[in-house]
Amino acid sequence: MRGGTWDQHSVTSLRDYPSDRLRARLRELAAVLVQTPTPSGNEAALYPFLTGVLQACGFRVERQMTSLGRENLVAQRGQSTLLFSAHVDTYPAYTHPEPYRLRQEDDRLIGRGIADCKGQIAALLCAVELVEAPCQIVFVVDEERTALGSREVRVQAEGAIVLEPTELRPVIAHAGAIELEVTLYGRAAHGSAPHCGENAVLKAMRAIEEIGRLPFLSQTHPLFPPAPWVTLGKIEGGFDTMVVPNRCSFQMDVRVLPGVSIREACEQLFALAAQLGAELTILDVSEPSEVAADHPLVRALQAAHEAVVGERPTPCGYYSFTDATHYLQRGLPAVVYGAGSLGVAHSDYEWVSLQELEIAARVFAHVIAHWA
Repeated sequence: MRGGTWDQHSVTSLRDYPSDRLRARLRELAAVLVQTPTPSGNEAALYPFLTGVLQACGFRVERQMTSLGRENLVAQRGQSTLLFSAHVDTYPAYTHPEPYRLRQEDDRLIGRGIADCKGQIAALLCAVELVEAPCQIVFVVDEERTALGSREVRVQAEGAIVLEPTELRPVIAHAGAIELEVTLYGRAAHGSAPHCGENAVLKAMRAIEEIGRLPFLSQTHPLFPPAPWVTLGKIEGGFDTMVVPNRCSFQMDVRVLPGVSIREACEQLFALAAQLGAELTILDVSEPSEVAADHPLVRALQAAHEAVVGERPTPCGYYSFTDATHYLQRGLPAVVYGAGSLGVAHSDYEWVSLQELEIAARVFAHVIAHWA
């Protein structure tokens, strides 16, 4: 794609660049990215490959140490206030039958992390091969666990585009999250005489229902459709069917919309726990975040999408945490954008549309070429 055949300032060139050549390069890059295992903790395995591609495109590349003892990869070409951010780590393989082999079924590329977010990385690498304009890139560590990579990365920018699967819509608002554990106690008794005991599992079931009715979960936001905001992820209680359970604990993920106070939400949770006689532990918290819909970064991304696709995308909200939250918290405007759906991420059939990756690559190239 390089070698003088590309005019980075021509929208016509971006639009007319052969689709088959671009898709072939996307597949080539994606295959290398997927076949290199990078669960959280092994991100550096990809750094030699990424460094080679970026240096061939004229980037200066360096590594920045984090408090985790692992390094972010930071690259810069020329002087630019535009930052692209992507995480290199993927969800663990677990039961995936072939996690590190890229497969293709019709328009779908399949493999661990292809949507979240190695396909997005392939699209970005294609974009910086297509255009020679300045930009900054950071590949961060540990997004799937602590997200300390984006919290600690040192960059100077005026806007960040964070790569995640968003179905090619600009994400300008993030729900926050409260991860919690609740433990309830009962009284053991013989399984044939439940009336002689106090069933802790039944108490937990009531607590789960009551959490779902808390006032902060009834709040709405124009960028988020109505949805269940509570996920029961784990529950443990009892020994066998012949004993009334005397203890039950469960872990939940509770989402919090922008405009809702995390502190107020936690106060409601603790008040309910006290009312139910339960022990409540907050395991982790992330704040909701939002960038203005008319921010120049949002408009630049919308204009690029419109130039490539022919219609202007509507901004939306995102249920999941992304590194954009950390950038927004430090005062750096951030928008999330990418191909594919978050819903298939972490699954044994994680996939992304090659057509959408092509669109994403062209959109990224357009933004880079036209960023003032």
